[in-house]
Amino acid sequence: MYWCLGMRSSGSTWIFNVVRKIATVLAPQCTIVGPYVERGAELPDATDPAELIIVKSHATDQAAADALGGRARTIWISIRDPRDCIASLMQYHDLRFDAALGQVVRDARFCMQFIAHPRARLFRYEAGFADRPATIDRIAAGFDGTLAAADRDRIFSETRRPAIEAFIQGLDQLPRALRPTSHDLVDPVTKWHRHHANRTGEVGRWRRTLEPRQAAEIEHRLGDWMNSLGYDTPSI
Repeated sequence: MYWCLGMRSSGSTWIFNVVRKIATVLAPQCTIVGPYVERGAELPDATDPAELIIVKSHATDQAAADALGGRARTIWISIRDPRDCIASLMQYHDLRFDAALGQVVRDARFCMQFIAHPRARLFRYEAGFADRPATIDRIAAGFDGTLAAADRDRIFSETRRPAIEAFIQGLDQLPRALRPTSHDLVDPVTKWHRHHANRTGEVGRWRRTLEPRQAAEIEHRLGDWMNSLGYDTPSI
């Protein structure tokens, strides 16, 4: 079992899809099972040696956290400045500030529990990990394997923004696509949603989109978290 854990709007869906693609190369004999998990009851049985389970999650309940923390062979964790996470949720998910704040605070605190985990590998959004071919190799190392250069380059090409945008544009023609809301479509395999399209990935968006009082509230709620991870907190 492997775990892709991340804050919302931190690039976690990109990492999940890279992990899936790498798994098909390094474990071609296995069937990939890739659930999105919020509760322990949603975790699949991990006793079938022919299945390779790759879990995607944000914050989970305690039962899932305990099981994943104990059983995951590698935990890839993506984090981002919570002010940008919240700005992104407000812009692309049409969430109100209080709802976005609640989600991101929970995600951030949850991720912090696992950053020091001995099998965790941390990916900081601001480092531009999704735009670096070396990230593919770093993720592959979580399988204790090495990709051939051709496989690394192919996976990197397949996960560029134009390729992702093209895939999302075709969701309405994808038979397996689901409609979680009247305004959204999602592929249950890749977890790409319609709302993932047309994003700029801008770092520092919060400076021009959040009100000063909103930025101050985020820093008040997560100041210790932000300072421990090197994010500036001018309002504190």
